[in-house]
Amino acid sequence: MHITVSVIIVNYNTIQLTRSCIKSIIQYTKDVLYEIILVDNNSTECNAEILKKEFPEIVFIQSFINLGFAGGNNLGLAKVNGDYVLLLNSDTELVNDAVSLALKAMQKDIRIGALSARLIYPDGRMQPVAGRFPSLKTEWYELLRVYKFETEDKKRIRLHGDLWDYTNSTETDWLWGAFLLIPASVIKQFPNQKLHEDFFMYVEDVQWCYFIKHTLKLKVVYCAEPIVIHHIGGSSITKDPEANFSAKILPNQYKFLLIAHGYVYTYLYYFVKTLHYYTLKGDLNYYVKNHEHGCGKRNSDICYNSD
Repeated sequence: MHITVSVIIVNYNTIQLTRSCIKSIIQYTKDVLYEIILVDNNSTECNAEILKKEFPEIVFIQSFINLGFAGGNNLGLAKVNGDYVLLLNSDTELVNDAVSLALKAMQKDIRIGALSARLIYPDGRMQPVAGRFPSLKTEWYELLRVYKFETEDKKRIRLHGDLWDYTNSTETDWLWGAFLLIPASVIKQFPNQKLHEDFFMYVEDVQWCYFIKHTLKLKVVYCAEPIVIHHIGGSSITKDPEANFSAKILPNQYKFLLIAHGYVYTYLYYFVKTLHYYTLKGDLNYYVKNHEHGCGKRNSDICYNSD
């Protein structure tokens, strides 16, 4: 029996959420042959192997070190048999046959290198899964107040983030890693045929999408048809969004810019960003709401993540 999609779930002290996630996959996935690979990232709350007893069909991998989101997924990749790999957060639950719907959307265009679903809060509100890469050009636009001369449609297309209408599919720059479908053939083109591990948690999905889009020249696509509940922050070690943002996301964004563009570009980026911030005055609300698209604040309600 040929496996089409390998679903990798990384568990770290989220046993109840992970159980619900696995149940939802089994309940809703009908039109595709799949396997579930569960990686336990050295959880301390209980022995995660109880999930293997509850769901004997899954492939269970026990790590005795917490390798982070990228490292945990790479352990799972070593056991993949499918043509496609779905990175799925342990704090998600499928609402429909999201795996099959995402797969069908990807198979319609061989130029798609990564695809995500419609992520929603438990109360049904949309989560802004699609983002733009942080860029010096965007910072200049903001400093010069170009947005004041843009239509709302142009602003949405330029920034995505929480401005986008998530009932519509779109090509974008990067996607949250909470539900990320990637062809196995694409992952084989990554360095050492595995996901980058430059970040322990947060902004790794930005880096993966950057590699897919800029190095492999493939599309990164948000698809509205698959629907998944995301209990945002459920798998984060730190539950405080502000602490996550200050201690992890901001430093990781800085590191990402260094890796992608080097020191000169990064310093210019933050110089222009600082100028913009100190010239805001009455535009502070606009800055907070709209400016940080592509910043990698995936699970932070400050801005709008996977983890």
